[in-house]
Amino acid sequence: MEKLLLGLDLGMSTAKAGLFTATGRQVALASEEYLQIPEGVPVLEADAELFWRAVCAVIREALAMAGAGSAERVAGVSISSHAETLIILGEDGQTVRPAILSPDSRAEQEAAELTALVGNDWILERTAQPEITAMWPACKLAWLKRHEPDSLAAATHILLPPDFIIYRLCGAAVGEAAAWLSSVMLDITSQAWLAPVLDYAGVRQEQLPQLLAPGTLAGRVTAQAAAETGLAEGTPVAVGCMDQICAGLAAGNVRPGIVTASTGSVLALMATTPAPVFDHVTKIPAYPHAVPGLYCLLPWNPTGGMVLKWYKDRFGQLEEQQAQGSGASVYDLLTGPAAEVPPGCDGLTMVPHLQGVLFPEVNPAARGAFIGFSLMHTKAHFTRAILEAIAYMLRSGVECLRGLGVNVEEVRVLGGGARNRLWNQIMADVCQVPIATPANLEAAVLGAAMLAAVGAGVVPDALAAAEMMVGIAGRYLPDVALAGVYGEGYTRYNRLYQKLYS
Repeated sequence: MEKLLLGLDLGMSTAKAGLFTATGRQVALASEEYLQIPEGVPVLEADAELFWRAVCAVIREALAMAGAGSAERVAGVSISSHAETLIILGEDGQTVRPAILSPDSRAEQEAAELTALVGNDWILERTAQPEITAMWPACKLAWLKRHEPDSLAAATHILLPPDFIIYRLCGAAVGEAAAWLSSVMLDITSQAWLAPVLDYAGVRQEQLPQLLAPGTLAGRVTAQAAAETGLAEGTPVAVGCMDQICAGLAAGNVRPGIVTASTGSVLALMATTPAPVFDHVTKIPAYPHAVPGLYCLLPWNPTGGMVLKWYKDRFGQLEEQQAQGSGASVYDLLTGPAAEVPPGCDGLTMVPHLQGVLFPEVNPAARGAFIGFSLMHTKAHFTRAILEAIAYMLRSGVECLRGLGVNVEEVRVLGGGARNRLWNQIMADVCQVPIATPANLEAAVLGAAMLAAVGAGVVPDALAAAEMMVGIAGRYLPDVALAGVYGEGYTRYNRLYQKLYS
């Protein structure tokens, strides 16, 4: 029977499991929300076993969807995950204390001390991370050193979420470099641990995981893990990669010239580069790629597709009712009339930064605005203004990348926004760059499955996995005739932001 590859994606609040064939065809997809994270709370902790139980649940559900005998067909498993959440295991392999979640910001004092000790420039030149923040694991560990020295002393393994899941699956304490870079404890080029940061954090190198390249075989599913997940004992477990990079891999972002843009809650870009880029101006972080020898830049802004969701939730009640009655997509009903509005929205412009901005400059105080509306503007104008605003934000990201010497030939769009043909065309016209949409939009899960294929020996490397498992569903070419009107709109967009926040 046809072999299957299992990809896992452990987000901050949701776990997913996807089963794919060696050609990238999706056979099953399971999802479970396992954690609600409150906003504005500095101390955020959770039992790390929640992560494991959620992963077990979605694996079992995906196997059930695939049918009888599916566990024996799984050739390999790997994981895409968020980083920065800190998990500490003792000698018995059990957690010493609750996990300190990624957004936890209690370590402000430690971040300030580490900045004073080594400096942001020193960190950037070694880790390609632009600054030291309280969220980074080095600062969280320093907080434990100060406030819970016994917890740190009891640590046999200090892990991040993907490392923890691999440990539970096969018993190996291994990780990969990209996830650990934002710990600010790792050199991006040599992938060696940084002794001054480890000393400040109170960590010994032997407590940290062995770092392996994505797609490397980490071990095999143990009898205990098989009993909990439903997988067959002995199934190969491969090292994965952080979620944004896995998603890029699943879109075929495996060479310079291709940029991926996720229009999910945030707007997150990924650009492949042949060498690490140390950005002292825009402060865009860089990471090792899932393809050995390559690197990537990951600029992102806190608001992306969530702007359209906010608009739908506040002003789309009629479309919600129509969608319930017709079975149509509420977003298609909402954005459909916007196609009749001329490019440039008859002078209506939106500033989409509902919760701050990170590029082209860092300004957490920035907020959204609609400017230039009059009695002639309709709801469709406001809808289109949102679509154009996110496209302008994407153009800003593309220009930031080009300013760093990055070649941008094509943008491949991921996330819910990729399903909207109007939005895709607007992005192509605004950026004057071809837009492509991958065949499978569950990109992080597929990217993990691709690395599982590498680890299991189904394909020789990540480049071969991209050749076999990635498909493009559609392409949107820019209309050169609209370059002028959107150029004026982009100038107006930037000028409004400067007047509001400079």
